[in-house]
Amino acid sequence: MNVEAKGKDQKFYTVAMDLGSVKLNGFDIFLFGTPGLLRFSVMRGICTSGSDGVIFIFDAAAPEKDDSAIMILNSIRKTLPPNIPITFLANKQDIEGARPPEVVRSQNYLPEDIEIFPTSTKTGLNVKESITHLVNHIFEEYSSLLQTLRTYETDIEGLAQELKKDNVQMRDFLNTLEIKRFIEIDRVSKTFKVKEGLKLLNI
Repeated sequence: MNVEAKGKDQKFYTVAMDLGSVKLNGFDIFLFGTPGLLRFSVMRGICTSGSDGVIFIFDAAAPEKDDSAIMILNSIRKTLPPNIPITFLANKQDIEGARPPEVVRSQNYLPEDIEIFPTSTKTGLNVKESITHLVNHIFEEYSSLLQTLRTYETDIEGLAQELKKDNVQMRDFLNTLEIKRFIEIDRVSKTFKVKEGLKLLNI
């Protein structure tokens, strides 16, 4: 699902957001695509709020867009916790003359230890691989929490004491995990179950 409008150059641009979903093994992944223009900062703020990770796309065929891209990247980073993983794409590798990831990295002063995937959303080059890479990073952030949750599946009060949360905080916490599909809550028995099959994926 997407909302697009035709610009003066007769090309179509996202003006609200794109929404997609994909299943990778035990993970249900929801992708919210935001406009790549500076003036849509409000929409980016809405879409990134509560997100577990970011896929940030550089137009490898248009270096003149890098300055705007870095401004958008910096604004996103300000709204997210510092441990949120970001996966970078050097997109449009199907176009002749598109910059390889190493050039995108050096021209935008990105750290050497981050991985930048050469991708083409037109041909599908490395799209699944980049999503899998991000999901693995997200899972690693949640892995210790999931271990704790498994210990307290039938003891929510004990979990609340372990996490030092009151009743309202626990309700919101468990509801959030259910929305993210990490757990399934049985509200009658006041228990929950950590979803089976969550593990690191092969890239």
